[in-house]
Amino acid sequence: MSFVNSFISKIVPANYFITKSMELSRLGSSGTLWYTKKFLVYYYYIFLYKNIETQQIAREIRLIFDNYINSMPIKMQGAAKSFFYSDTPTADLRSDKFRLFSDFAGHISFSNDSSINDYYEMAKKYYMAFLMESGGQSGVKEHIKRHLYDETFCFSNIDRIILQFNNSYTSRELTGIKNDYMAFIRNERQILFYFGLVHSKSTGAIDREFSSLTPVGHLALHASYWELIAIWEHQKVKMVSQPVTIDINQIEGLKVNVDNFSINRDPYLTILDWLDHRGDLTKMEYTYILSRTKGVLTNKEMDELSSDIYRIGSAIEHFQRRGDKLTSADFLKELKKYTLGIVKLENDFDSNVFACCEYNSNRSDYSVTSPSKLRSLVSLYRHLSNYKNLKYCEIFNKCEWEIRRQYAEKIAGNEYVVNPSIKIDWDLYNIHVDKYIFLGVMIAIAEPFVQSAFNHSSIARYSEVIREMFSGSLRVLGLSSSALRKELSILYKAISTNDYSLLIPIEVGVDSDYRQSRYNRDVSEGTLAKIIDESNKAPTYEDGERKRNFTLIALIRRYNAVANLTDGNLLCECCHQPTFRTDDDESYVEYHHLIPFSICDGPDDYKNIFALCPSCHRKMHYLKLSEKSDLYYNLSEHNYLHETIEDRLISLFREGKVRSYQLEYLLADNAINNEQYNHILNS
Repeated sequence: MSFVNSFISKIVPANYFITKSMELSRLGSSGTLWYTKKFLVYYYYIFLYKNIETQQIAREIRLIFDNYINSMPIKMQGAAKSFFYSDTPTADLRSDKFRLFSDFAGHISFSNDSSINDYYEMAKKYYMAFLMESGGQSGVKEHIKRHLYDETFCFSNIDRIILQFNNSYTSRELTGIKNDYMAFIRNERQILFYFGLVHSKSTGAIDREFSSLTPVGHLALHASYWELIAIWEHQKVKMVSQPVTIDINQIEGLKVNVDNFSINRDPYLTILDWLDHRGDLTKMEYTYILSRTKGVLTNKEMDELSSDIYRIGSAIEHFQRRGDKLTSADFLKELKKYTLGIVKLENDFDSNVFACCEYNSNRSDYSVTSPSKLRSLVSLYRHLSNYKNLKYCEIFNKCEWEIRRQYAEKIAGNEYVVNPSIKIDWDLYNIHVDKYIFLGVMIAIAEPFVQSAFNHSSIARYSEVIREMFSGSLRVLGLSSSALRKELSILYKAISTNDYSLLIPIEVGVDSDYRQSRYNRDVSEGTLAKIIDESNKAPTYEDGERKRNFTLIALIRRYNAVANLTDGNLLCECCHQPTFRTDDDESYVEYHHLIPFSICDGPDDYKNIFALCPSCHRKMHYLKLSEKSDLYYNLSEHNYLHETIEDRLISLFREGKVRSYQLEYLLADNAINNEQYNHILNS
């Protein structure tokens, strides 16, 4: 069988790179990722923070925008200021007429809490649209938009404003118009969800679903111009074609071989490779060929597929599934997300060093404008891909197995619920920075400024330029000058020898600090206060890794050794049995983070830490999942604080120390159930 025939035989409906609506590119008015930055900042402050209720918060947002603009090449800063700051005073953060949310939403009376929530939830969306200056293209939407920027506008008048346009709208039509006006927010939130900047329990499309910024999202929130480009590239390199969080629809009853369903683990590299070899990419080539591939193609395979594209297209159109057809606009929208960052935009003024191709909107195709730049990028990303697939192979295998299960269940017409353990495994992969992929992207951005290829002799110069361009991100990651040079040397050795195992740390086992010390029997009255003080300290980073708070553990050890003894022994907070005694004649316990420290950013907070015997500690990490709920029940019953897991999480959530993905991890691990999850969020 020829390669083309084999390719066609393995195509199945709805098995392509994810296609979701997007606004991110804004090719006409935005520079590279300007829209993304603006949306992310406003989204965080309006929906995830305290909203823009004071001038102090408005100044805080303005500082983020100003820092971002000032980090750009000088010749694009003027256009950027015009993009981030509105010409309309009421929406301009710099103006004394800028409208805070309370003024925009207004103050009205409500009969119950549900009505209050509904009103302010909708008001927040309109406030977001108002500040983003999105929506309002034509008709009634254009009419609404005109009124939003009136100095006296109040959201309580929105129904009256819509009825001014057409007073014959029914109540149902009125609701539909109001909801449709800010649909872009849902679409954008889903994009940020899929690309790991925002996390929620599902896709984030549900209005009242608890969501939070991820570690990558927080990095992007305060990122400079070059840092945000590096973050976006980092996330694209890490992405697979269809993550386990995707929802496949409209496939019930299809007659297909489910075994042919598979994912492409390197969709971005697949696109870049095609552009590098072929020089251009059409909508048809992407829709019928690239988005259906299961891996990076060879040059010969690309040429064969391209020459037989009409036969491939005919086979796909034969599915008679709307989502697979060439007429679907979603394929082009998905491609735009991948090319965002490398496509030339007018407002970049030729200053984006990554821009190596251009988009022709009339023909809906891409063409390469800088072959050497693209070739260099492909070469480096191929190394990063090899490293990625070695390190995360198990996660990708689980993801592929799970999404194939979804495919099979939905074809059979069965109800499908994602495996929560696999879903959270993917989330934790997707929302964290991979140090070496991030450094690899930084190298690609720095190369034109270093004016030398990345090699052993240029590491010092690369380190110097990277520290200047990415100072904020390096500070967050705790990478000092010496640590950066060390990591770049390791990365160069792995790339030059093709030995990517050099970049993969040896697993250290369970999540604990085993260090023993003699206890001070004199536990002062201030020890508990010191424990609370240490628990409230912000995490610190060293050499790109988050540091454990050994001072907190030492204080907890000292306190427990006196305050929580039973007949002279410490009892395990799980099995409630005495532990063995050490040579120092002390009860031996190991300290376990309920929300894991290493894989889930669990807070170094005494409410998140339990003293366990070695047996229970290992059970916490390795026991069969179906049996773990009993362990967590015991933790709630036998802990020294006499507080249930749920009560501890409520306290941590109120203090802002728990995020959605951490609660979801505990949900998947049977530490809490859905009722407790919702109770914590509503606490």
